[in-house]
Amino acid sequence: MQHFPTGLDVTWRPYSISTDLNTQLAEWLIDTGSLTERIESHCTHFSVRLLGQGEKPIHRCESERLLFSESEYNVREVVLLADEVPWVFARSIIPSKLANGEWNTMGSAPLGRQLFNDKRFIRSDFDLTSVKAKHFSELVSLSDDDQVLHGRRSSFRRGDFDVLVAEVFLPESPAYK
Repeated sequence: MQHFPTGLDVTWRPYSISTDLNTQLAEWLIDTGSLTERIESHCTHFSVRLLGQGEKPIHRCESERLLFSESEYNVREVVLLADEVPWVFARSIIPSKLANGEWNTMGSAPLGRQLFNDKRFIRSDFDLTSVKAKHFSELVSLSDDDQVLHGRRSSFRRGDFDVLVAEVFLPESPAYK
């Protein structure tokens, strides 16, 4: 059984200085479209498993990336599944005013639908990271704990709201195929 929050306290670097990516992986990491829609186009059944959401402390690497100094945030962690196979772990930092306001009934709906269906949100450039697969051993079955998984994050800004979304591609994701 996984605990919440899983967390993602890792080192991030701007995409602009990343040079060690193969073409397939880069196509997934820097795609500016909706990841939800991209996964949906690769499977018959897309779903979101909500691991948890609530007011939790955020990592320093997250607070440093947020433009607005909101004092309270909701941490939301989910796994995006394609035909019941976990493809992506996502951790979002959402201002509590937004999470408890207009987004309070989101449940296990994909956050991407909220962000991409509201044209007022503007997406920042990507930061990238890599993390050992064993960080997600409670979420997925692993054949290699030491496999390096890759992730991205960007913020979505709308007025006084700054939503930080980080996504790590899990071992079964086509980003590695």
